[in-house]
Amino acid sequence: MQDLEILDRILRNDHAAFELLINKYQDLVYATCFRLLKNQADSEDLTQEVFMEIFRSIVHLKNVEDMSGWIYRISYCKCISFLRRKNPAKSASNSDSVDVIKSLDRIPGHNNRETPLKTLEKKEASIVLFEKIDQLPDKQKRAILLHKFEGYSHKEICEKMELSQASVESLIYRAKVSLRKSLVSYFENQ
Repeated sequence: MQDLEILDRILRNDHAAFELLINKYQDLVYATCFRLLKNQADSEDLTQEVFMEIFRSIVHLKNVEDMSGWIYRISYCKCISFLRRKNPAKSASNSDSVDVIKSLDRIPGHNNRETPLKTLEKKEASIVLFEKIDQLPDKQKRAILLHKFEGYSHKEICEKMELSQASVESLIYRAKVSLRKSLVSYFENQ
């Protein structure tokens, strides 16, 4: 069943349709949580919280074609919030999207303490990254999300997207190039 049909049924208070949504996206949510939290029990708990948040906010979903990206962002944000509550000093160290900013800490003379400014910069970088991912063409966006955020191999992506390996590699490469250009341009203009 397509996301648009599932959403339509959910909005008509069909609770069975929400179960379909859960079954379709629970692997994505759990994998995201586990990658960030590295703990099975916490990942299972956060997976439930993510679906409760989805249930509460699905009426606000604007782009049904990007349901997986929207669900991923909710999962990611819930995990980061959980990590900050659990251990504020370590919350950033579990996030792949802030590795570039963290590399500044290794520069001699650079302040290694976590400051409110650094926290804000990391949050801004994450937000900008996901905004730029959202601007990619649909196939590139899906390929990069499957590969980088859901951990699928190129072969698995070929099967999911019903494309050749060369097509998938090309989509991922073009997505990386586009993201690199748009992120560099964005941060140079700040």
